[in-house]
Amino acid sequence: MGLFSRKKDKPVAEPAPEEETDPGIGPWDEESHPERSGLIDAGALLLVPVKGASIQFTVDRNRKVVLGVVYLKDNSAIQLQVFAAPKSRGLWDDVRADLVSSIASQGGKFEETTGEYGKEVDARMPVPGNAKGVAPVRYIGIDGPRWLLRVTVSGKAALDAELRGRLVHEVLDGLVVVRGQVPHPPREILELRIPRQKNDEDSQPTKLSPPKRGPEIAEVR
Repeated sequence: MGLFSRKKDKPVAEPAPEEETDPGIGPWDEESHPERSGLIDAGALLLVPVKGASIQFTVDRNRKVVLGVVYLKDNSAIQLQVFAAPKSRGLWDDVRADLVSSIASQGGKFEETTGEYGKEVDARMPVPGNAKGVAPVRYIGIDGPRWLLRVTVSGKAALDAELRGRLVHEVLDGLVVVRGQVPHPPREILELRIPRQKNDEDSQPTKLSPPKRGPEIAEVR
């Protein structure tokens, strides 16, 4: 069952109608979506091959750590980062508070909004070297069982809600988080790895681009 496909329990006396949800909406936890066929194994994330998109990996070469996955399509970027979370509660509320403080300290502006996945941050960040330039960025956080997925949308989709919704669903609806059983402190980034490229173009419609030096967006601590 997907993260957003939980249904309300029915009372015994008067059965209530089931909550209308789309069973295909992700992201998914590995335990509720063990099927890996057709997905790209990137360690803590099993990625969806999105037609017409390329995938890059944000890498900290000093620490030799893959920090995130970036889908590029339609003049937009969708970055995925997954972090360890406590078993007892979600992290997004705390991380979001730190995030908006970081945005403000960098001279950016933000508004907290409510989207399909819950609370989001709509930010306008200053562009280095351009005193009047601003870059739109949308931050989405999704709490799962012992993990937090942070989705960062930039480019055209950060401003175009219809495009953003389409691209985010293309990336997330089949995405699987592999948390594993190894203990991690809260907020520690879960290990990602660059998958091997396949030679069969028909079976792999998504182009894997060379790794990009990171971090592109600072890890929230």
